[in-house]
Amino acid sequence: MSETDSNVYDTVAPKMLEQYKKRIISDTHANAHNPQLINQAKSIISQNGFANELSRNSMRLGHIYENADWHSKVMDTLDIELIYANVDKMDGKDEEYTDNLVRELLRYFKNDFFKWTNAVPCSQCHDVDTQQLIRNERPNHEESKYECSGVEVYKCRRCHIETRFPRYNDPIKLLETRQGRCGEWCNVFTLILRSFGLEARYVWNKEDHVWCEYYSQYLKRWVHVDSCEASFDEPFIYSVNWNKKMSYCIAFNKDGVCDVSKRYILKNALPRDAISESDLWTVTAFLTTQLRDQMSDNEIYELYNRDVREQLEWVEKKRSSTIENNNVPKGRQSGSAEWKSQRGENGK
Repeated sequence: MSETDSNVYDTVAPKMLEQYKKRIISDTHANAHNPQLINQAKSIISQNGFANELSRNSMRLGHIYENADWHSKVMDTLDIELIYANVDKMDGKDEEYTDNLVRELLRYFKNDFFKWTNAVPCSQCHDVDTQQLIRNERPNHEESKYECSGVEVYKCRRCHIETRFPRYNDPIKLLETRQGRCGEWCNVFTLILRSFGLEARYVWNKEDHVWCEYYSQYLKRWVHVDSCEASFDEPFIYSVNWNKKMSYCIAFNKDGVCDVSKRYILKNALPRDAISESDLWTVTAFLTTQLRDQMSDNEIYELYNRDVREQLEWVEKKRSSTIENNNVPKGRQSGSAEWKSQRGENGK
């Protein structure tokens, strides 16, 4: 390139980039208020059950974890001194500090804070092995205060006492009970990540599992994190190590809704027939523009560029060596053997 060409490039390129930025921002606001696009998306949501579920998830998961009072409650509840002391002991560059913080939060949450619940202990003899699930019930008045989706009722074969296990969805209530299965674990851990000021997404899998993603400023990408397994950046564990069959994996947060299936469904893919691909794109794009409409221009532009980089990652990145040579044990680590087998998550 000649000196003259270089000077022209240095002059023109910034102007073109600025025009590109303005167009991205303008298109985002225009799409958020375009009657035709809005009506098309709302029509799909009203007529397709899967799209309706995504919309309801977006309304909840796009806002529930953005509560400053809840963040303060989390920080008051966790052993912050222990967490940071353990992070300070870790090796790594200064730029990796936040990634190491997330690794420690995974360890602390699984080993020290939350408890996996196959069955609740008998309220009289406190034995778990004698418990038998006898029915599911609707929540009572007290349980309903905490977004309880249903109640499992267990009966002790020794004491004949019934014990209730409410499946709470209120993350603050779960900070108190500190028990549950993957839904409760992911719910609380997403709030914990946000309480530390970390960017996080809640990932929902149609085949009944949920986990998180955390945006690493060091790695410049979204990183898979599963609190049930204390797993960091191991997106292959579900379809490969667990041998889990999946169709859709959708990520939700305050910044948008994204189909992240390509990151996780590396084998054992089920048919994607709940909605057409074009309708799925329309719905996720609509929900995303609605969430981003009130953001600053710089935020909109940065998030758009991040979206593009993420999509390019799925096209360009080859994970075969990671999949074949990973050191993660086969099969799910959390949950009883019978429960894992019923769900097809035991690696067989």
